[in-house]
This record gives sequence, C-alpha cells and structure tokens, in this order.
Amino acid sequence: MTDQADDRVSRRRYQREQMARAEAETLLEQKSRQLFEANKQLSEQSSRLEQAVSERTAELSLALNRAEAASTARSRFVATMSHEIRTPLGGMLGMIDLLSIDEQDPEKKELLDYAKTAGLGLSRIVNDVLDFSKMEAGVFVFEEEHVDIRALVESIRILAASSTNGKDRPITTKVDASVPKLFLGDATRIRQVISNLTNNALRYSLDGPIILKAKASPHPKGALLRVEVEDFGVGIAQEQIGNLFKDFSQIANSLTAAAQGTGLGLAICKRIMEGCGGEIGVESAVGSGSTFWFELPVEIVEQTTQLASHSAMQPEAAMDTILQGKRVLIAEDNIINQKLLLTYAKRMELVPELAENGRIALERFSPDDFDLVLMDVAMPEMDGLEATRRIREKWAGRDMPPILILTAHVMDAIETEAKLVGVDVVLSKPIPYDDLKHALQIAIAGSTHQSVAPSNDPVAAPETDDDLSGLSDDANKHDAFLGLMSPVSADELVSMFGMDELIDFARKYVVDSSDRLVQIETALVNEDWRQMSEQAHSIKGASLVFGFADIPGWAEFIEKAKPAQDLETVRRYIENIRERLSRITATL
Repeated sequence: MTDQADDRVSRRRYQREQMARAEAETLLEQKSRQLFEANKQLSEQSSRLEQAVSERTAELSLALNRAEAASTARSRFVATMSHEIRTPLGGMLGMIDLLSIDEQDPEKKELLDYAKTAGLGLSRIVNDVLDFSKMEAGVFVFEEEHVDIRALVESIRILAASSTNGKDRPITTKVDASVPKLFLGDATRIRQVISNLTNNALRYSLDGPIILKAKASPHPKGALLRVEVEDFGVGIAQEQIGNLFKDFSQIANSLTAAAQGTGLGLAICKRIMEGCGGEIGVESAVGSGSTFWFELPVEIVEQTTQLASHSAMQPEAAMDTILQGKRVLIAEDNIINQKLLLTYAKRMELVPELAENGRIALERFSPDDFDLVLMDVAMPEMDGLEATRRIREKWAGRDMPPILILTAHVMDAIETEAKLVGVDVVLSKPIPYDDLKHALQIAIAGSTHQSVAPSNDPVAAPETDDDLSGLSDDANKHDAFLGLMSPVSADELVSMFGMDELIDFARKYVVDSSDRLVQIETALVNEDWRQMSEQAHSIKGASLVFGFADIPGWAEFIEKAKPAQDLETVRRYIENIRERLSRITATL
C-alpha cells in the first residue's frame, strides 16, 4: 500500500512538473515572441528615425547651401550695384564739373550748381545704402594699417571747406599733443566716420564754426583715441537721442528735409565703430548745438627712423651750404617723382644723376662718384631695398655715402628690412621740400664719406615723348586746378615750379597715370596681380605729390587688392581715377 501511494504521489508530482514546465515554456515562448516583436518594432522605429534624421539633415544641408548661395548672390549684387551705380554717377558729376568750368552764363552756371548739389545728394544716399547693404551681407571688411590722424583730419577739413555747405563756414581742427603720431587702425573707415559727422554738422547747422577735435588717454591696448565733431546748430532733444543711431532713423527738425539724408549715416558710423572695437555717442541740447564723438582703443606705432615733423625742423644757418655741389644718385621710376626730385635737387644746388630703376642704380653707383643716394623702394626690375643690399655687398669694406630710401608705405616691415640692408634713413612720400632738404643735410653732416672730384655740371630733367604743348593762360582754369590740390601741396609746387611749369608737370602726370591705368586694366585681364599692384603704387605716389584728394586712396586699394574678393571694387576705382584725371585735364 505504501509503495502504491508513493507511486501516485510521484506520478502527480511528475505531472505537475510537466504541466509547470509546459506553462513555463509557453510563457517563455510568449515572452520571446513579445520581445521579438518589440525588437522588430524598435528596429523599424530606429530605421524610420534614421531616415527622418537623414532627410532632415539633407533638408538642413539644402537650406544651408541655399543660404550660402543667397549670401553669395547678395554680395555679388552689392558689388555689382556699387559699380553700376557709382560709375555713371561719378561720370555725371564729372561732366557737370567740366561744363561748369567753361560756362560763363551766370544763369546756366547756377543751374549746373543745382544739378551738382542734387548729384552729390544722390551720391551720398547711394553710398549709404550700399554700405548698409554690405554690412547686412557681411562683406564690410575692416583693414589694419598705419593711421596719421593729423593728416586725416586735415584732409577732411580741406574737403569739407570746399564743399557747397562748407563755403564761408569756419572749420577748425584741434589735435592734442597726447594723440600718437601713428597708430594701427582702418584709416578708410575712420575717415568715413569723421567725414560723416563733419558733413552732418554742416548740414544741420546754418552758421557758426565746426570744430574737429582729437585727444588720447592711456589704455591697456596703447591709447584711447577720442575724436569730437562740434557744431552750434539746431541741437537734439534728449528724448530723441536714443533714435539717432537706429537704421533709417531721422530726427525731425527744420533742417532734416533740406539735408536729403537716408537716416543711415549714423547707423553706419555706429556699426563701423563697433566693428573696430570702439563706441560712438553724442552730447546735445536743443538750440545749443551738438558734439558727436567716438572713442577707439588703438595700438601705438613706434617711429624709430621716421623724420621729425616739418614744424619741428629748424636747420641751422651753418648747414645752408652743406649740400652745394654734392652729387646725389636718385633712383626713381615714376616720371612725376623724377621731375619733382630733380627739381628739388637743382634748388638745393645738388648735382643729381637719375637711375630709372634699382638695376640701373646698381650699375651706375660707385662710392667715388656720389655723396648721397636717394632710393625709391617700389621700382620695376629691382626694388630699392634689393639694390641697396647688392650695393653694400659689391662695395663691402669701402667708405659708403649715406643711403636714404623713399616709400609711399608707412610700415614697420619696410623699416625693419631697410635696417637689415643698410639703409640710413627711411623717408615717407610725399615728402615736403624742406623736410627732404633737412634730412639730406643731416645725412651729409654725419657722413665721413668724400666722393672724388664732384662735378658741377647740372643734369637736366628727363624728356618725354609726350606732346604737352599748348598750356592754357586761363587764370580761372588755373585756380580750378589748384583747387583740386591740397593747399599745402599747391603752395609748395607753385613756389617750386611756377604756374606754367606746374601745369606742364601736371599734364605729364595725367599722361603717365592714364598709361598706367591701361596697364592696370591689362594686368587685371591677364590676372597679373603684381603688375597691377606696381602700377597702382606708382599712381598713388605721384598723386600724393600733387595732394589730389581720393586718387591716392583708390590707387592704394588697387595696389593691395585681393583678387578673389575685390575685382568689382578695383574696376570701380579704375573708373573713378580715370574720371578724376579727366576732371584734372579740364582745368589745364
């Protein structure tokens, strides 16, 4: 009995275990299927997610490409419009100037003056809109170069005084001694801001002086430059000042409509200052005038070999005759600078010999033949620094005359390289007569070199094949021509050459610069950037001699242009220079 009972118990236990196992297997199979289905769903969801991510990435990539294409198109549009609008506008203003110069009828001349005023107003609006568009498109580039704020402010004063609004208005400049002679910055943009503030001061005031001030205070970067433009015009109410620097914003007053502005000038100034790391503001009261100011941290440029300012130069009487009969080798390729330097040398009673480039200077130089060497830097075939280096190598161990170089650049790299090749003094173009004379006197006084049997035969200036006869005796045209020059350059060149010879000199300049413009255009087509830069540099240097406004700046841009970025602007500036040369020709 016991055994049978045990068998029944064991059988029931076995059956229960079998049933439990079967249930477990069924449950496991269900769970496995559920897990499989879950994994399958997860895999499908993962695939859908990957597809969605891929599609979204493709959409974002397409959107980015479209945005970049739109930005590129916008930049191209801005550059094209800049060229297409400004070029005919500049030509129109130039033609108005030419008609005005020859027009004798007072009524017609008055109409031409109205046309020019309207054209200048349109030009100002176009410039503001294009600059604003460039900023919006992200193609407004800031450069870093050496800035002479004193020269910059003075040039702005001269241009403002010659403008329609500036006639018969006292415009003065006050640059404090605390302001460094040179600092690093974007000269073009700083000029743009000061010019804008100055023009606004003239447009929004009817009388009273306009005062341009500059001072500096210590700053961790070097100096904090503060420039102020003060007027005594209508002034601005305190509650309106907050709207001054907003886009397309103008303060309503009695002069706003007559000023013909877009409301962009101050907004552009604000963006320029922010881009340069500075700030801009205004202090004003209704009826008492306004003082617009900006503050800009700047890095001071040390001047080690630069000549002292003209005002500080007082040559001693004992040095007046030290240059008489001394032989000087002048290495210069530009015919305008050749003419100027040879005339300077004749007036200093030097005996000059001309070398048209550095290679010729190297061939002609001998320590026995010259007491001085005056070497331009940028010349074809061989530049002045390389010629100096080879001269030093060729005549190593010999007692050498002083070698001075002239450059239209003001940069540390040239000064450093000049020291390495043995240059005694670096002089910056255009150099006034008295400054050059003083530099040569100091060089001779400090030199122990003696040339052998110096000749006293004068050397004539080089002749050109250009037919430049037929000088005009029209005094009005002469006045118009001198009006295109800075007053300092005009006074000095007239006293140096006399009016007739200066007119001949200017015609040579126009012919030479026009030829170089053609070479620049050819170089642009052939993608010969070096040739383009060299010719532009020459135009810049010659234009600085005459003190012509704008042309040196345009030429410098072409000289430094980046081929991939600046082609449209280069073409526009070529046309600007050509138009300005036509305007100069009309006054001759």
